[in-house]
Amino acid sequence: MAVQTAPQWRARVGRAWALADRAGVQEIVLVVGAFLIYFYIRGLVVGRADEAIERAIDLIQFERDLGFYWELEMQSWILGHQWAIRTMNWVYFYGHMPLVVIFAFWLYIWHRRAYRLSRNAFLASGAIGVVMYALWPVAPPRLIPDAGFIDTMAVYDRVGYNAQETEGFVNPYAALPSLHFGWSLLLGLVVFQVTRFPALKVLAVVWPIAMFFAIVMTGNHFIIDAIAGALVSFAGFGIALSLERLWPVMMATLRERWAALRGAPG
Repeated sequence: MAVQTAPQWRARVGRAWALADRAGVQEIVLVVGAFLIYFYIRGLVVGRADEAIERAIDLIQFERDLGFYWELEMQSWILGHQWAIRTMNWVYFYGHMPLVVIFAFWLYIWHRRAYRLSRNAFLASGAIGVVMYALWPVAPPRLIPDAGFIDTMAVYDRVGYNAQETEGFVNPYAALPSLHFGWSLLLGLVVFQVTRFPALKVLAVVWPIAMFFAIVMTGNHFIIDAIAGALVSFAGFGIALSLERLWPVMMATLRERWAALRGAPG
């Protein structure tokens, strides 16, 4: 059996890496790994319930002062209407990660630049979100004692992110920012911009609107959480745009320095 030289091994690894890139394996590993880290870190900061509830009560007063504490009234619109409750529960649960994955796959196949920008925006905004969850935990409306909110997902559908098999990755006190809304708004705008299909354009508009009502009506978020989620998501998009512009310059500089080091006399 012939022993392969280092250049042969490098060439072989390079071909395997290129094949993995074409097959999308690199993206799957990167994105799945990043989201597992995101949810794991998010789930590590769950032991500050009193602080989170206090802060949520402060947010209620803040919204009252600004004149848009409408969450209880908005939830009352669906209570007593089983179909409406189930619709909002469905939008909240299945309109988040499942729909994000579907759109990400579609963008990866048909609109690669938009996919990369969106992926980097998600990674950047997720990192910002994790820091905010750790530094500033906020309870969702449904967990505030005597506030009058109903956890519609637990009471009417018996589903939710606090299921036993996923509770290690879930932080119930990560209400602000709402990346449920922020990511749906960001990705909806990207899809609307790149698609030529009217049905997809309609879905791209309806999706974040439906998600906004779902996060509030299910008792999972305040309106201010949605606003923060939008701001964080678009901050992530700004970072992604900056990286797209700066990355080629950075790589070219690194290649030049590496070439200069290799060419320097020993």
